[in-house]
Amino acid sequence: MNIRILLILILISGLTGCVTNSHQRGVSSNLVEYLYPKGKLVSHQQDQMPLLKLPLRVGIAFIPQSRHDYKFALSEVEKQKLLSTVAERFKVDKSVADIQIIPEIYLKQGKGFITVEQVAAMYDVDVMALVSYDQVSIHEMRKSSFAYWTIVGAYVVKGESTEFQTFVDTAVFDVQSKKMLFRAPGSHSDGRNHTAIGYEKANREMRLNSFKVASDLMTNNLEKELVKFKVRAKEGKEITVEYDQNYYGGFGGGSFSWAGLIGLFLLIRFTREKK
Repeated sequence: MNIRILLILILISGLTGCVTNSHQRGVSSNLVEYLYPKGKLVSHQQDQMPLLKLPLRVGIAFIPQSRHDYKFALSEVEKQKLLSTVAERFKVDKSVADIQIIPEIYLKQGKGFITVEQVAAMYDVDVMALVSYDQVSIHEMRKSSFAYWTIVGAYVVKGESTEFQTFVDTAVFDVQSKKMLFRAPGSHSDGRNHTAIGYEKANREMRLNSFKVASDLMTNNLEKELVKFKVRAKEGKEITVEYDQNYYGGFGGGSFSWAGLIGLFLLIRFTREKK
C-alpha cells in the first residue's frame, strides 16, 4: 500500500514538472511616474535655456517607490550608500560648491515638479539629481524540470530558473527651468538555473549583486556624462552659465574676482613705492 502511494506521488510530481510556470516580482521607483503623475505634463518654455550660476548647489535624493515588494525593497543602508557614491562623483568637480543628500521622506509628501521645487527651496539647491531604480525577478519552472520526492522533501532538478533585471538611473534637473541637464543609466541582467534548496539565499545574493553592478555602471556613466555636460555648457548652446564673482574654475572657462585683481594691483603698486 505504501509503495502504491509513493508511485502515485512520483507520478504527480513528474506531471507537475512538465508544466511551465512563470511569475514576476519586483520593485520600482519610476522617475516619469513621479514627475508626471497621471500623465500630467508641466509647462516647459521651449525658448528658455537653463541658467546655471556657478558654483552649483546640488541636491541628491531617491525617487519614492511606486511599486513595492518588501522582499525586493532596498534597505536604507543600501540607499544611503548609493547616494553617497553619487555625491562623491559631484564633489570632485570644482563647479559644485555644496551637495545635500535629501531624505526620501520629503519627496513622499507629494509628486511632480511642485514637490521637487519645494524640497529644493528647503535645502537651498539649484540642481536636483534624482536617483531611481527598477528591479524585476522572473521565476520560471521550465518543461525540462523534474520534481521528485525524498525522505526530506521535494527537490527540483534543472529547469527552475530565476532572472533578475535591474535598472538604476540618475537624472539631473535644473529646478528653475524644470529641464533635464543630463542623465546617467546603468543596467544589469543575471539569470541562473537552480534547485529548490537554498532558493531564498540564492535569490538575495543575485538581487544584491545585480543592483551593485547596475549601480557601479550608473556612477561610472555619471562621471562621463558630467564631463560631456561641461563641454556643452562651455559651448553655450543648451545652457547659459553665470559665475559668482568669487568663483574660479568650473566648466573649462572659469571666472575671476575683480576684487581680488584690484587687491593684487594695489599690493604690487605698494611694493614698488616702498622700494
